[in-house]
Amino acid sequence: MTHALPEGFTTRPATMEDADLVADLWNERSEAVRNERPSTREDALSRWNHPKFDLETDSRLIFAPDGALIGYAHIRDVKDPPVDVFSWCAIHPEHEDTPSLWDDLFGWMEREARRVIDKAPADARIVLLNGAPNEDRMKQSELERHGFAHDRTFHRMAVDFAEAQVARPDWPEGITVRTLVPGVDDESLVTANRDAFADHYGYLKQPFEAELAELRHWLDQDDFDADLWFLACEGEEVAGFCCCYAEAPGDPDQGLVDVLGVRPAWRRRGIGRALLLHAFGEFSRRGIRGAVLTVDTENKSGAPELYRLVGMRSQRANHTYVKELRPGRNLVAE
Repeated sequence: MTHALPEGFTTRPATMEDADLVADLWNERSEAVRNERPSTREDALSRWNHPKFDLETDSRLIFAPDGALIGYAHIRDVKDPPVDVFSWCAIHPEHEDTPSLWDDLFGWMEREARRVIDKAPADARIVLLNGAPNEDRMKQSELERHGFAHDRTFHRMAVDFAEAQVARPDWPEGITVRTLVPGVDDESLVTANRDAFADHYGYLKQPFEAELAELRHWLDQDDFDADLWFLACEGEEVAGFCCCYAEAPGDPDQGLVDVLGVRPAWRRRGIGRALLLHAFGEFSRRGIRGAVLTVDTENKSGAPELYRLVGMRSQRANHTYVKELRPGRNLVAE
């Protein structure tokens, strides 16, 4: 179904030259709901440079009659088979009360997402995912109006090193820690990640080469620092890993723990806690005042409790919403 935009409003795909405009729009919405401006042009370019993202077909901009960018949407069909399609959209807060703008973006996202149906197994369930910050009541209501249902809540947790006494890591016998060597450890890290996240919400094992290309995409970004990617090893085997960045989005005073995983055969030995504390120690050594991470509230490995035990506290919540495009057998981890 198509929806008519107000007179004078126009649409087109994004181009690389739109990165500043798009980041500004994301920040205007974020400032309205959370009083922060976390996005940069580099954030937009990083998303758009993903090996499975086509800016021409996977993005949409809405412009007001005066030429101002007031709407953005993208879809990401990045899995094989494409049984869940990721989407995102934002409307400038000054225009959020215009239903037809939301209708245009949601209608476009669903039309584009439905193109994957023929590429998926005939009996597979296919869903379109989107999300909203806990504070963004307008977007939550629009998601529900367009047939999405709340599926999961993720919390951003934080620790201030000046307020919480950070312990030194206690490594289990036989476990050593070192930093990632790009080009040498890539395949080992992919193998460890596949093992550690096999039961994680939304995970669907991809062809090994596709996951390797995904990892190398992130290793090629400007903010990648190999000295903040830690591997816990037993002999030559990677038992766990903690991939970090020196700056959290929108808060350069806090480090970001982006991914923390321990393979099942090495769980319940304190490796995850030791990796986390090791990362905190490196952040602190660099003069970074704290750390943040995001966790699924229904995580099966007990991660939320681990994070509380090392002094982290919930800072904010983000909600994931799902719209079923075709019922069937669920292929992703729940």
